[in-house]
Amino acid sequence: MLALVVCSAPFVGEFLEDLRKEGFEGWTLIPKVLGQGGRSDPQMDNDVWPGYSSLILIYLPMDRLNDLVQLLREYDKRVVPFKAFLLKEVEEV
Repeated sequence: MLALVVCSAPFVGEFLEDLRKEGFEGWTLIPKVLGQGGRSDPQMDNDVWPGYSSLILIYLPMDRLNDLVQLLREYDKRVVPFKAFLLKEVEEV
């Protein structure tokens, strides 16, 4: 399974630390992504739409899904922008 997490840049360090505390030690960080979503203003890192997000890719076994979902829901309640996508059909090569 692969989780794609879009997180407001100021919260990324905290999120990664919480991942480590929960035993998720493998992830990939794309430090700056731009875009817009349903719950937040656009994040375009310019004068009109300041700010940006980061993208975290987390590969995890299915038996850890509930642990990760719980953490994602906690962040979704208090961080904007924050959005997670779970890709269940992932082939590792």
